Amino acid sequence: MLNHFEKFDGQLKSIGENLRPVAAVAAYLLESGVLEQLTKHLPEIISFIRRNFPTDEPKLFLPDVLHYLSISERSYYRKVAEGKLVPRKWEGPDFFYPSDLEEERRESKRRGRI
Repeated sequence: MLNHFEKFDGQLKSIGENLRPVAAVAAYLLESGVLEQLTKHLPEIISFIRRNFPTDEPKLFLPDVLHYLSISERSYYRKVAEGKLVPRKWEGPDFFYPSDLEEERRESKRRGRI
């Protein structure tokens, strides 16, 4: 039984040693005011992360987008030029996630296209 306590004590010390750098970073963030600035801009940061990092949603490529929004290819390029549709540009062809197209999909429904 004593052996288990010694092993547990060693694990606690190891955890404490590993948490010291994390605690130092946390203290710096609090003292420097960086954490406060981050919290002020948290909605923008979350929006940026959701917009720029992959999600579990399926990727929609040009033919899929045309069908999803019930628009022509010409309308698609016009909306891209106007900034109403902003494709994601990574390796390969441009694509969208369905959540990127929700506002335009609502507009298509409003106009009776869908």
